Amino acid sequence: MIHNQKLLLLLFARHPTSAREQQPMNPNQRKLLTIMLTVILLFPVSGTSAPAKDSAPEPSGRILQYGLYTLVRGGSIIDNPRTTTGKSVSKAVITRDRTVTRIPLVRNKYMAYQFRLSHLPGKGRIKLRRVLKHPPFKLPDGHTSTGSDFSFTQRLERGEVFGYDAYALNEDYEMVEGEWIFQIWFQGKKLVQQRFITYTPGKEEMKRLTAPSWLDKQRNSPRQ
Repeated sequence: MIHNQKLLLLLFARHPTSAREQQPMNPNQRKLLTIMLTVILLFPVSGTSAPAKDSAPEPSGRILQYGLYTLVRGGSIIDNPRTTTGKSVSKAVITRDRTVTRIPLVRNKYMAYQFRLSHLPGKGRIKLRRVLKHPPFKLPDGHTSTGSDFSFTQRLERGEVFGYDAYALNEDYEMVEGEWIFQIWFQGKKLVQQRFITYTPGKEEMKRLTAPSWLDKQRNSPRQ
């Protein structure tokens, strides 16, 4: 582009210096000049600009795994006013049964997902926001719950956070069919979202889901 610009400047920088050069142009010369001026006006030539500096990557996130989970150990229920029911499960260790977004309504099963957040600023611990939206259900105190929204902190390592978000189906009033949406936010930006649909399983499926598993056998087996 720079070479073309210099060529155009050379073509039109000359000016008449003698009477001979001031002779009127013939029609073909005027037509050629008109064409060249039109090209310049329609397609202006510009020089190169300095490359823009690379900006820092924006915070982002992705889902690593999700589905129906079973409790392995731990899982004591404690009071937690931030959650949708006023309770939460503490120090639960869960394992994935299957990768699904349709979650059968079975007591003591978990809908859960693992997430990874990247390009986060700072060091140490970082403040995040967790949002849950679920079908309405009535709590024991008579209030209707449709979700929860609260802040929490996670350990930050090299700009990344790894974590689990889970919901345990422990109470009869939680056994409602519909859409459950889990979200993790940072400074007004939604980084990840996981969607589940709960449903009531039929008798045969319920029988399979509640049958003793290898975990139950492991828990009940006598220790050596």
